[in-house]
Amino acid sequence: MLTVFPYYEIGKRNNNSRLLFIGADDMKMAACFWLFMFNFIPLALADSQHLAVTTNTLVTEEGKVRIYLTLKNNGQRALYGVQPMVHFHHTMAMMSKVVQLEPGQKVLLENDDHPSVLRAGRYPLVIMTQYKTDLHNQPYTHIHTDSFYFREQVESAIEGKIITTLNDDESLLDIFLKNNSNSFKNIRLMLVLPPGLVTDKLAQMMGTTIRGGQEKNIKIVVKRKNGSPAIIYPVHLLVEYGEMLNHYTGDISGEVDFRSIQERTAIIPALGAIFFLIGAIFLRSYFKTRNNSTLSRR
Repeated sequence: MLTVFPYYEIGKRNNNSRLLFIGADDMKMAACFWLFMFNFIPLALADSQHLAVTTNTLVTEEGKVRIYLTLKNNGQRALYGVQPMVHFHHTMAMMSKVVQLEPGQKVLLENDDHPSVLRAGRYPLVIMTQYKTDLHNQPYTHIHTDSFYFREQVESAIEGKIITTLNDDESLLDIFLKNNSNSFKNIRLMLVLPPGLVTDKLAQMMGTTIRGGQEKNIKIVVKRKNGSPAIIYPVHLLVEYGEMLNHYTGDISGEVDFRSIQERTAIIPALGAIFFLIGAIFLRSYFKTRNNSTLSRR
């Protein structure tokens, strides 16, 4: 069986095209290629795509907060023991556990177990959700960050970034903060870590002062707990401060990659194999067509 595709020689116009014949052997090679693509790529990208988390927050005029949390299984298999935990305004509340979440299934949870907000402005919201893809495996952790406004929309003047340096089971978080305003700020910092990581610093709220236009650097060591998997962990630094009866907040995100060098670079040989296979298919077909054309002229 032959499959016919138009083939255009480089440097020639389209009206000088000829036909490229791909035979059964080439089709088998192409089938192997697509089989590899559809199996390898989803595995490489499946780390954090199982669970989708979204939030919608309603605040009354009196400052009472009600959080609506939507959990959806975007994966191809069931999720077990889906347990969300809400971090909001210096408090923490455990939400109802979803025993099993089927592929494509979506559930809506509601929580109002929080103190009322008093100052107008912006407030942070962190949802940390643990779940399993297999009852016998270690749980994954999904961290969702969001914020909401009360009465007035304000933006934080503090910005920053997190740079990580790995050393075995430890990682140094180099946190850079900058005050983009002309006035000093008394800020409160809190580092939100997934359950697999621990730190001795910023695990609780810490206060510091940063002058107008000043840049500040904070170094924090985080460690991987014994038995925790060597994977990519998200980290979030919450920055809050009050000024002129308003409340301001910001979220600085980063990640710590505890995977080995071999795991981090595993996709490079795979992509090389993909491109090699593509090249082999078309080179083989090109020379077949060329030989057939030479024989037909004779």
